[in-house]
Amino acid sequence: MATLFWKLSDRETRLEQNITHILKAKPSLEPLFENVASDKSTHFLNLFFPSMPTVCYVANLSLQDKSAQRINLAIRIPQHPAFSAYLDEHSSLVVIGYWGTRSSTPYLIPESVIISHNSEHPTNYEHELECEYQFLGEGEYPSRGIQNVLTPQLVEELPKISVLANERLEEWRKFLDFKKELIRQKSVGLRYLTINYDEQKHIFKLLAIANSQQDFELVRRALARKDLQLFDLNTSTDPWKFELPSLEDKRQNKQKVKFELGQFKRGKNAFSLLNPDEVKNVFQHIDLKDIPFSAPVFAWLNIEPTEDWKNKVTNLVADQSDEEAILQYREDIKEMLETVPSTGFVSFALIGDWSLVDRQDRILRNLKQNENCYAPYLSSYLFDITQAQLPNLLPEIKEWFNSNLNDAQKRAVQKMLAAPDLCLIQGPPGTGKTTVIAEAILQLVKQGKTILLSSQSHDAIDNALSRITNHPSLRAVRLAKQGRGRDKITEEGKLFSGEQALARHYEALSHDIQVRFLTPLQQQEAQIDALKTWLNQAEFLQLDAQKLEQQRQSIKQQGIEKRQQQQQAQKAFQQQQLEYQVHEQRLVELQQLQDLLSGQSIAPQGLVLSDMMKNIADRLFELDSYQVKLPFQIADFRFYPESQAQILMALLDVWQNIHSSFEVMEQDITRLQQAGQGSLTSIETQLKVQQLQQEIEQLANQMDLDDSEEVSNLWRLKRREVNQLKQQSGGLTHECYQLFKDRDQFLNIKNAQSTAMLLAERLEKFKQFEQCLNGQITEASQSLTAQMQAFEINVPDDAPIKQIEREIQNLLDQYKTTEIQLQKQQHAEQQHLQQQNFQNTCLSESIKSTQNHISYLQQQYQDSKAQNQNWHGLFEDWVQSLNNPQQSKLDWELMSQEYTQNCNLVAISCNENSRTLQDAGIDGFDVVIIDEVSKATPIELLMPLMRARKAILVGDHRQLPPMFQEGQDATETFEDLVEVEDENQDRSNLLTKDNFKRYEKLVTASLFKELFEKAPNVLRERLTTQFRMHPSIMKMINYFYDGQLTCGNPDAQREHQVVLKSKLNTLVDANKHLLWVDTSNDEKGVSYRDDESSNLTEAKLIAKTLININLQMKQQGYHSKNKQKVGVVSFYQSQCRTIRDEIRKANGGKLDFDAIHVEINTVIRYQGKEKPIILISLVRNDGKPKEYRRSSRANIARFEFINVAMSRAQNLLMVFGARNMLELRDVNLPNMDKPGTSKRKIYQDIFNRLDREGQVCTAREFIQACEISKPQVA
Repeated sequence: MATLFWKLSDRETRLEQNITHILKAKPSLEPLFENVASDKSTHFLNLFFPSMPTVCYVANLSLQDKSAQRINLAIRIPQHPAFSAYLDEHSSLVVIGYWGTRSSTPYLIPESVIISHNSEHPTNYEHELECEYQFLGEGEYPSRGIQNVLTPQLVEELPKISVLANERLEEWRKFLDFKKELIRQKSVGLRYLTINYDEQKHIFKLLAIANSQQDFELVRRALARKDLQLFDLNTSTDPWKFELPSLEDKRQNKQKVKFELGQFKRGKNAFSLLNPDEVKNVFQHIDLKDIPFSAPVFAWLNIEPTEDWKNKVTNLVADQSDEEAILQYREDIKEMLETVPSTGFVSFALIGDWSLVDRQDRILRNLKQNENCYAPYLSSYLFDITQAQLPNLLPEIKEWFNSNLNDAQKRAVQKMLAAPDLCLIQGPPGTGKTTVIAEAILQLVKQGKTILLSSQSHDAIDNALSRITNHPSLRAVRLAKQGRGRDKITEEGKLFSGEQALARHYEALSHDIQVRFLTPLQQQEAQIDALKTWLNQAEFLQLDAQKLEQQRQSIKQQGIEKRQQQQQAQKAFQQQQLEYQVHEQRLVELQQLQDLLSGQSIAPQGLVLSDMMKNIADRLFELDSYQVKLPFQIADFRFYPESQAQILMALLDVWQNIHSSFEVMEQDITRLQQAGQGSLTSIETQLKVQQLQQEIEQLANQMDLDDSEEVSNLWRLKRREVNQLKQQSGGLTHECYQLFKDRDQFLNIKNAQSTAMLLAERLEKFKQFEQCLNGQITEASQSLTAQMQAFEINVPDDAPIKQIEREIQNLLDQYKTTEIQLQKQQHAEQQHLQQQNFQNTCLSESIKSTQNHISYLQQQYQDSKAQNQNWHGLFEDWVQSLNNPQQSKLDWELMSQEYTQNCNLVAISCNENSRTLQDAGIDGFDVVIIDEVSKATPIELLMPLMRARKAILVGDHRQLPPMFQEGQDATETFEDLVEVEDENQDRSNLLTKDNFKRYEKLVTASLFKELFEKAPNVLRERLTTQFRMHPSIMKMINYFYDGQLTCGNPDAQREHQVVLKSKLNTLVDANKHLLWVDTSNDEKGVSYRDDESSNLTEAKLIAKTLININLQMKQQGYHSKNKQKVGVVSFYQSQCRTIRDEIRKANGGKLDFDAIHVEINTVIRYQGKEKPIILISLVRNDGKPKEYRRSSRANIARFEFINVAMSRAQNLLMVFGARNMLELRDVNLPNMDKPGTSKRKIYQDIFNRLDREGQVCTAREFIQACEISKPQVA
């Protein structure tokens, strides 16, 4: 059996670092190194190369086909006898070493070790061997008598997987050489002696110096219309003339400070020359003798800040009435100016790439030599995704840190975890790719992985960091080199930089200790206290209920007693009433008898007569003997006792009639005596006859005149009446004589004399009778009066009953009140029971249950406290220390290096110097996640890709493409720069169309696009559910994604609160979230033409729009402390300046607003951002009709830029652009699910939809709407 000989390397430092990193990533391996204090690399290799024969898989990792000299050999032993038991089933260890193939006795020198995939079978690029292993000591070499496994035949059999990638890498190397030459060609700059910042005009003023007027003009023209940067003196080999050092010059390693600027101020204000005397007078500290120029030229250069600087300063504007705000503003400005080199050189941004190109060149060389590359098979799949290993299955994630992930986001995380080599995630605008990154990082950290987070954009890195939930297992740090790199870190990123990173980790640790150790005890104690409080309240409620129940029972008993008293009182009262009625009846009877005697009332039936009154009745019955006709007989009186009172009354009536006629009788006696022996006609009759005769005579006379029947009848009636009176005999006529039995003697008197005697005799008897009767009546009346006076009647008194009733009512009221209190008490008990989730149990049972539960918890608390007794105090002290705001600052000074080395998440930019990681003591990583990868060139990706075993690329190749040089305009692409230089017709210039064609793919195409289109589904995921844009806005963006985007929250509140109405149309309201303002013609309807990088019409429209929105937002309640966020996006920095100028004109010289926070910037700086309201200025307008044939490659036609600009809007999108420039342009749109592109008229489709939905207006109508809809200022 053949033998693999191996020797220790004299460069063991890297191997030691690898092993240290592996032990951190796989702590399960630590038991194998328990007793190894030093030389872990030798111990590891002795374990890795077993003493018994085994099968191993080897691979050729060499990028260059130099197999005749050397091979970078990777060895993987499946089911490793020493390590497999300590590793998960998906992981294995791979040793990479140097094999000198020219040697006749070859051996392997191990140089590095990595964690790799695990598979029982060899991959396509691995070759299977079965061999023994033998260590060679110092000075030892392989024995020729032993068969060596490292043979020329093996050299031929090993697949040259990485050699195929070398051709692409060689193209990259040539491009870097081209870029070096280009930078050298463009290396012009002016020395400046001092710099000032004009806060009012927001201009940097540099005092520049040049060797001569000619040099000054030459450099000034070269720098015109370029994005500029300031460089400190270390950048140049000469402190006065701008000269870049060679890449081999040691000065390259010096720390350099750079500061990004905008462009020269336009027009005549770009600069102003000074003579040396003026310089002496103004700047006395400058000694002109030190200047090595014979005739120096001085000039003030007026340079705009970047749009980022302007936005920051604009929104820092202090409230002039607030002294504290003014001081804070001054402090912020001072802090910003501290990053500006006080003296140095001004040049354009491309010069800043000089050291970057050098770093990229070194990275390429390292990849070719497999140096400092922690992804040994990177070159095999970097350009051919089909060579990447596929996962066996997607892991099941039981616990998500973010429970709101949708299915596609979860699949993306699963694929990111499962991919052995490479995973690709496409995240169109608003689909939450940063959320996916944050979740994946936490899941990877949970697995013990170390992660490098990188991006071409500092904003993207910091945005991703800010989305990660702070977790105790996460130790994150944001790294950047001193100077300009640190300045690029955003406010979000600064929370992960320096001592703030440690403070954030302390915060997570403190929270975790609280939750896991202190809080449980505190919660138990709080729970016990809460239960005790609940129990005390429950016992109070129970006591209150008992008192109320006792009170109710007492009232009830009192009520029963009072009811009994009431019944007794009612009985007594009823008896009194009966007695009163009897007595009162007797008194009434006495009064009735009295009234009867006096004739004042009628005697009632049943009235009982006293003996005296009976005697009176007897006396009255004597009248019968006086010939008085009585209505009753004495027998009737005796036989009907119940009618005696009526009979007596009738007798008294008869007597009263007689008695009242005494005077008439006396008169009649006299008249009878006068009449003598004859009859007696009454005077009345005589007078009556005489009267009737007179009437008859009158009627007879009347009949002569009126013979009516009525007069005749009346005459006859009178005559008949006279005849009747004459026919009557003479007698007494008074009615009293009718009472006599012998009344005929008095009514028909024959002898008046004898009648007079009879009547006189009878009258005398009546008078005697009267005396006797009156005596009896008086006696009886006096007796009755005496009886009535002596009679005492007690009126029944119901006061006791009423008092008892009142007392009963009072008890009833008390009872009802108590019932209500009991009901309230029961409700309070139910509510109290619900606090502890007691159901269908009474309070007393709940109290007993709670008492038992408290006892149980107290025992549990004591047990827990006893268990943590040794640690509890330490934990409390630790939390107090962690929460101390100064602790992280103090600890950072002591252990910043150690903390950074132990961070499991490190964030750097793709273009960061590798030395930043080295200086921090950080080696490789398990996983690198690169965000916004589509925006980076392939070369920019190399540094982070080589730093980790596995790579996750996240981006969207339908958004911004790679930029040739760092800048702010959308004209910083390679093609744009070539076109500009081509217009200058400089033949010596390297920016030619030929070079563009040669390097086009390297600087315009996205590596991500190439990989994503060819990747198998298990290695890629596209997110298509967006949560940012209103559905109306998303429809526009969907034209760039073949309609695959869906809205994940269509019902979310996306009110923009802006209303714009023209005379005829509603342009924007609560239901309209998208408007395209066609600026083909200006606001007066005149055709507008400005094919430069600024557009005054659009700038004016946007300024007016912002004024209007600000006023509307003020009415909606926004103010200086709570502003609505508005973004203004353009393709060009010069248009941003024009927009600012127009804002100042329209806004009283101010850039800031009362109620809106406005950020104006180019589309390059807006990727990854979002705003509730976005205004876009497309700028370009050649004034020609839409049918004019235009290039599909022009900036305005590049769908990636428009896609990014439009997709920043959340609630309202307003685009200001010339329709004629876009509508009929062709767009080369990449296919979604397969390689290649297709030419489409995307913008025509967009405008067709806008037309259908009434979302397009002219500039003229828009201005009209702004005026009509402008709120009135109070």
